[in-house]
Amino acid sequence: MSHTPPSNRQLTEWRKLLQGKYRKRQQKFIAEGLRCVEQIINQKRIHVEAAVIQKDVDLPVSISNSGLPIFEVNSDEFESISDTETPQGILAICRIPEESAIDQMKIMGGLIVAFDAIQDPGNLGTMIRTASWFNVTGLIIGHGTVDPFHPKVVRSTAGATGALPYSKSNLADVFSDFESSGWNVAALDGGSDSISLKSAKPTIKDILIIGNEGNGVHPELMKGRKKIKIDGNADHVESLNAAVALSIALYHFSPNT
Repeated sequence: MSHTPPSNRQLTEWRKLLQGKYRKRQQKFIAEGLRCVEQIINQKRIHVEAAVIQKDVDLPVSISNSGLPIFEVNSDEFESISDTETPQGILAICRIPEESAIDQMKIMGGLIVAFDAIQDPGNLGTMIRTASWFNVTGLIIGHGTVDPFHPKVVRSTAGATGALPYSKSNLADVFSDFESSGWNVAALDGGSDSISLKSAKPTIKDILIIGNEGNGVHPELMKGRKKIKIDGNADHVESLNAAVALSIALYHFSPNT
């Protein structure tokens, strides 16, 4: 089956989406890989503008029957818009979903995850997927955190991008706002003055802060707030990977587990 070739202008615009400033300007991002593209299309929470396939790549029925415009490119063209070393030959051009209002999140209750300067795209993507699995209320993306629509972040979510409400915010400001509305804010921190996760009592309005992979949660964000640690028995391991730590904490705090 033949598909429409893109114009040179379209190719140029798609290549630019590998850069954050152009994603922000165009309000679009690239989702790459068969599983990621299929899940984003199936969940119908993000507007997908088009699918792009490499010539001679078999197109799954779920995508060919999706009603999307499908563009076909040669291998060199595909590699120029791909973010992977070994592309699968399929990606989607998607619209960045609108941010949710903080006031809207506040009235919902539940469990919110806040990211403080998470810099590794793979870590952030894994944490977004895990938060989606536990159906948290929303995500707050703090300053210094990698763009959640970076291609590697999107790929690491394995299709969970856009599944949860999100807001890019100054954490110090929004935490005070949430706390005035009865929310409890706690930081995941392995310090000696932190309480054990086992003794942390979930409430109906909780925010969990997960901090930078190397430095943890910024000290200013922890002042006067509960700090929670995950107990371990090994003295030869300094700390857990941020995504692993969040997964354990979400299992404890999730009302459905």
